Amino acid sequence: MTEGGVPRSAPGERTDANESSRRADLVAKLTHEIRGPVSTIRGLTGTTLTHYERLSDDERKEFLQLIRHEADRLERAVEQVALVLKLDAGSLRFDIRPHDLGGIVRDAARDAETGDRPFEVDVAEDLEAPTDSTYIGSLVRQLVDNASTYSPPDAPIGVHLRREGDDALIEVIDRGPGIPPDKREAVFERFADWRPPGYEDRPGTGLGLFICRAIARAHGGDASIADGPAGGTMLIVRLPVEG
Repeated sequence: MTEGGVPRSAPGERTDANESSRRADLVAKLTHEIRGPVSTIRGLTGTTLTHYERLSDDERKEFLQLIRHEADRLERAVEQVALVLKLDAGSLRFDIRPHDLGGIVRDAARDAETGDRPFEVDVAEDLEAPTDSTYIGSLVRQLVDNASTYSPPDAPIGVHLRREGDDALIEVIDRGPGIPPDKREAVFERFADWRPPGYEDRPGTGLGLFICRAIARAHGGDASIADGPAGGTMLIVRLPVEG
């Protein structure tokens, strides 16, 4: 089919081309994101093996902790890309049923704790909501990881759960530089690449908050951003509750 002498793509062909382009973007992003951790792990394991006898126990432990950190970063990147591929294909399935939301949030916050950073967890008790516990747990861990990435290393991270009307609010609060209002929707986009001043070199796929919003909306809720009560950023997930 032509238009003005120029071949015109059929709608199905354009859809296939768009899908191929999205997949190529995901592969390129994943390749870029895993290159750093792989290089670091290779260097650390090489140093450890070469100088094992000369390293102190503390040095070996430090190297192992760094390797674990980079391995976790690799795992997150692969999981994020896999989730987005499922979202694009419409094959992401949620097992939504009543769960103790407080338990999910508390466990996820504990799993996400790293190093000596202080955490302030304030979770409402007996708050039940129809959720997929696996994906909501993943959502909370992603919010905490995001807050930790853009906060000073000794600044506390707040993880709160409370009820507001017919909704449950999960709030993750950091003490970082904050996100200006004109950037708050942009950071939820696929491959979001905005970084606050001073954090431009922080690694990441740019998919974390995009996935968080998709999970929240699949539960009939949403995700948004506000200023933290003492500065920084408050990431908010609103989910409908039963009753």
